[in-house]
Amino acid sequence: MSAPWYDNLGFLNLLDWLEGLGRGIIYGDVTPIRLTLPHPESDWWDENPDVQFWNLTAVQDLLKSYHVKTFWHGFNADQIWTHVPNKQARWAEYLLHRAGAIPPLTMQTVDGRNVSWASNPKHGGKLPTRWADRPDTGRRGRGRGKRERRNEWAMF
Repeated sequence: MSAPWYDNLGFLNLLDWLEGLGRGIIYGDVTPIRLTLPHPESDWWDENPDVQFWNLTAVQDLLKSYHVKTFWHGFNADQIWTHVPNKQARWAEYLLHRAGAIPPLTMQTVDGRNVSWASNPKHGGKLPTRWADRPDTGRRGRGRGKRERRNEWAMF
């Protein structure tokens, strides 16, 4: 899927600004956390050859698969960016650390503990299981099971 035509406008793209403001109002968060990546054609990737390449689509797909909303996308000659709501920023930061996307990706540190939690060797280098991929045990809620309703009229 190719990018919409208005994404070619770059910094002057007012549609993305309006979309970001509108979604920020809808999400109740007009000051979201910004995720920034070096532009794919920038020299940063040549200067850091040992870092895994991440593009914005891969980051957005990863976050979308864990139900993290991304919006207000943009780019200039050096960077590409998107935003996540403040309510989901801690989870997004943890996921990005676990996936190994943080070295090229820069964002405001939301929770400093995410670095140590994500680098815990008990995880085995795997991402957490997505909610949709969890096995269905047939039990939902707090594990109380199905309750029988008592029939008060049975004695009559």
